Amino acid sequence: MNLSNPFKLQNWKFKKFLISILFFQISLLGLFALNNLGVDTPIIRPLMGFIYLTIIPGYLLLRILKLHNLNNIESFLYAIGLSLFLNMFVGFLINMFYPLLGITDKPIAEVPIILTMALVVGILSIVAYIRDRDYEDPDYLPIGDIINPQVLFLSLIPFMAIFGTYLVNYYNINILLMVMIVVIALVSLIVGFTNWINEKYYPYAIWVMAISLILHISLFTNYIPVQDVYGEFYSANSVISNHVWRYDLPFSYNSVLSATLLPSFIYYICNIKLNWIYKIIFPVLCSFLPVGLYSIYTNFLNNNKKLSFLASYLFTIIIPFYTIIPFLTKQLVAEIFLLLILILLLVLKLNKFKKMILFTIFSASLIVSHYGTSYLVMGMLLFSIIFIKILEVLKKERIINQISGEIINFTLFYIIFTLGWYMYISKSVSFISLVNLGNTIINSIFTEFLNPDYSRGAYTLVKPLPFLGQLLKYMYLTISGLIFIGYLKTFYDLFKSKYKFNMLYLAFSAYWLIILGAAVAVPFFAVMNPYRLYHLAFFTLAPFSVAGFTFISHMIKNFEINIGYKNIIKILIIFLLIFMFLNTKFLNEVVEQPPYSRYLSKYTILNYEYSNINETGKFYSGIITTYDVFGSKWLSIYGNSNYKIYSGSWAFGNAPLHAYGNIPLSRVKDITINIKKGSYIFFMELLVKYKIWYYNDPLAAKTLIYYNATQHYYNLTMKCSRIYDNGGNQVLIC
Repeated sequence: MNLSNPFKLQNWKFKKFLISILFFQISLLGLFALNNLGVDTPIIRPLMGFIYLTIIPGYLLLRILKLHNLNNIESFLYAIGLSLFLNMFVGFLINMFYPLLGITDKPIAEVPIILTMALVVGILSIVAYIRDRDYEDPDYLPIGDIINPQVLFLSLIPFMAIFGTYLVNYYNINILLMVMIVVIALVSLIVGFTNWINEKYYPYAIWVMAISLILHISLFTNYIPVQDVYGEFYSANSVISNHVWRYDLPFSYNSVLSATLLPSFIYYICNIKLNWIYKIIFPVLCSFLPVGLYSIYTNFLNNNKKLSFLASYLFTIIIPFYTIIPFLTKQLVAEIFLLLILILLLVLKLNKFKKMILFTIFSASLIVSHYGTSYLVMGMLLFSIIFIKILEVLKKERIINQISGEIINFTLFYIIFTLGWYMYISKSVSFISLVNLGNTIINSIFTEFLNPDYSRGAYTLVKPLPFLGQLLKYMYLTISGLIFIGYLKTFYDLFKSKYKFNMLYLAFSAYWLIILGAAVAVPFFAVMNPYRLYHLAFFTLAPFSVAGFTFISHMIKNFEINIGYKNIIKILIIFLLIFMFLNTKFLNEVVEQPPYSRYLSKYTILNYEYSNINETGKFYSGIITTYDVFGSKWLSIYGNSNYKIYSGSWAFGNAPLHAYGNIPLSRVKDITINIKKGSYIFFMELLVKYKIWYYNDPLAAKTLIYYNATQHYYNLTMKCSRIYDNGGNQVLIC
């Protein structure tokens, strides 16, 4: 028995396709009506709303564009990308025009959003019928593929992440998460050493590993982590509270639709708390990235599925992918569109018209999603044109047609849209920041070159670490070296015409190699966290590590040591397995040696026998606690909005106040400076329970140094009066 392939919904017979669309349309409207009548639908509405928002519009657009010749991965990811584009585009239009047309002065609300999206889906259905009603080429999934032992085995892993994190949160028991990491390692060993997992299941295996690693982070505690997401949370909450996006407000998060309108749409369509949008929905979207890259890597690695799996596995297990990116929604959404652009330019064979439409949609969506990524991608496109022109001169032949001659037109459109958007949205705050950064780099590049005091990338390389931390750093350096060797070997073979390769891929990769070098050598260049730059570079660089390792293995033959192809894969798998154990801090927990992972080692860190100021401080500086959330909400409701609040000067110190108290950062000051009269002091749980606080390392921006703050705590309690105390958080008034 076979099932119609849901990943290729646009290829179904139109009648069946339309019935599926109407099912979700009517279901969402019905759930909306029930909720307004007082009937709660806690799981059904979020699930139906998520599918409706992230898939349905995209498949309609695929049908309208007659994009049928796509594989499962490409079809599914393009449906998601087109849906996200439509959500942001519709949100932008109703926010701008509904007030002007007198329809409503509160366009970002449940009724306007649901009714508008229902109308849009209805219109798209009619257009799809007119354009593509006669197409029919359904694909099927055998039931045996779904209930296959390999699939069932892989499907258990995400549940281990969910229940394992629950045990850590409430019982400080990490055994299930430790087993989960071992099972993920086992999957990689099975792929490398056997053929038990069929190659057609590799994309599913990659997704399972990705979502499991992400969930064991995202589900930790009941609140968002202390990363950029707390600023994005504040931006989205402001839009939801005011029912309108104020595009003229001068702060960077407000300049992107991914942090303002997109989460607002999800909030109202799915009827889910904003907190869980950032802890579940965006992390799920993040998990699809390595699956899409697997599709690209198979082209680079001559359709070798095992090597492509290894490259995707490497992308999945590097620290930024599952610990940082799922909670930087603006960069995450931009990366989804970057992935789709790479697939479009490097993999798909489409006519010029369809390619131009898709590039326009995805590039515009990327630009309005994240300023940092959009500037980097603009540099990538410009660099690629120059790179290819130089190669044409060196090879004395025209090669631009081999990589699609439209790239110059694409780049011109991209530059115009990028500059236009960021010069006119949010009072040019993001554009001004870019110009100021450029001036700073130019003024200091010759005096502070490679100086770790001014380069976050250089500081990352030289900062002291415990033994396992040092070992992990050297493994990252080894992988970087393999990438460099693999790139040089690929470039040499291409230049000598030993085989044909996509020139555009080579150009993109050269650009990201330069970016990684600049992040270390150029002062102030890594204004975006160097880990985030490393992650972005891996979109194209990951397979070069496999190529580099393979090349070195073949070179060893000169010493009469024949490793063999299968053994190369096995050695590389073992290397990556150890790399994953170090990245997840699994080994650190086993041998009880820092640096620890707060997600695996909660008991170890906070247990009196093992705890110390540094590890306890690091644990709390990455999370928002229940005590601090309640304290923030109390201060927001009962506090004087004209008073300054003394807490922390950076993320950890103001995250709960900003995200859950909805208090502007301009009101929050550093508790270690002179406190003025007519102000509040906000004691967080770390200070109340452990008498630990921090100051910023003067030699490394955003690096915290923790100290015993007992005396400081008691000095402040003597000067000011306590007006709130919930057992873990205190508020004082001076």
